Amino acid sequence: MDLYTYVATSNPYQAKAILHKYGYSATGVKNNADLGICLKKLVSSEGEDALNDILECHPDKGILLERFATVKEAKDSSKNCSGEGCNCKSHTQEKAYMNFSGIGEKQSPSAIAQQTSIFILAAALLLAAAIIVKN
Repeated sequence: MDLYTYVATSNPYQAKAILHKYGYSATGVKNNADLGICLKKLVSSEGEDALNDILECHPDKGILLERFATVKEAKDSSKNCSGEGCNCKSHTQEKAYMNFSGIGEKQSPSAIAQQTSIFILAAALLLAAAIIVKN
């Protein structure tokens, strides 16, 4: 079940109110799954504002906010450590994943562009070799 169907099933009246707010009618909607499809189409046509209105109606909004507020507070408290040389949990995890989080080695944009160009060239050569071998 996707987000839109979940919100429509848990509170169909609020979902219809959101559609009405943006000038859409829900008179032909037969069930909550169809109402979820209408909400999905609403977001695709109206954008982020409609998505924010739908998320305000999410039945588990309190639980989600509580969970991710706790994660944010933990990250904020880890910012008070002594720096890169410390052995706090956040810095040791970042070192373990190296550049996955973007914190490992810093590369200049030109080095990244050069590396990307090399990958594209290698892929083109591999594709050309495959075409030649096939013929």
